[in-house]
Amino acid sequence: MPTPQTQNGALQQELRFRNRIILLLGALLGVFGAAYWRLPTLLSVYVPPDLSRPQTVAPGEIPASYVYAFSKIVLETLNYCPQDCARDYGGNLEALRDYLTTTCLADLQMHRERNRSLYEFRTRRLLPMGDEIYATEKVRRLDQKVWEVTLDYVLEEHVKGVETRRNPYRYPLRVVHYPVPIEANPYQLAFDCYVPPGPRPIAPPAQS
Repeated sequence: MPTPQTQNGALQQELRFRNRIILLLGALLGVFGAAYWRLPTLLSVYVPPDLSRPQTVAPGEIPASYVYAFSKIVLETLNYCPQDCARDYGGNLEALRDYLTTTCLADLQMHRERNRSLYEFRTRRLLPMGDEIYATEKVRRLDQKVWEVTLDYVLEEHVKGVETRRNPYRYPLRVVHYPVPIEANPYQLAFDCYVPPGPRPIAPPAQS
């Protein structure tokens, strides 16, 4: 027959074992809870701009329509000089700094410096040409994180108030995934300058 001391020792040992199991389970629950709490902040969902048509978007996937919308915003902003491109264009580059790759920003700044006289007393804007809606052929994926986007605009320019250009142009853009702090660039995309041969004039659309 076991003595009381032996029974007490076994009971204490069992209690210690149970306490360890409880602590272990508590730690695991804490880890899972922290992971679940952080999960929404770790997933990036890129919502297409056109929500009228149902689309299935997986976390981390960047839809082509999203890339297209980003490209239009950047190109129109970059080429909008309401008063004087000599000043406005430099301000546009600075405002878009976080939406341009480092190489592209340097190239555009260099082009501006080399052709400073061409920007003086000039206003510029891009006007829509026809029905500017997203179409699959306007965005071509070159890599998992690289796209070529084709945009058509009417380029309107005035020098000292006199219209000097109002012609349709095609702009082939290179856009890349740009994982910078989301506070600086919520799109997580960047304009990587033009695909050769660059912007070029095109024939105006046929009149119906």
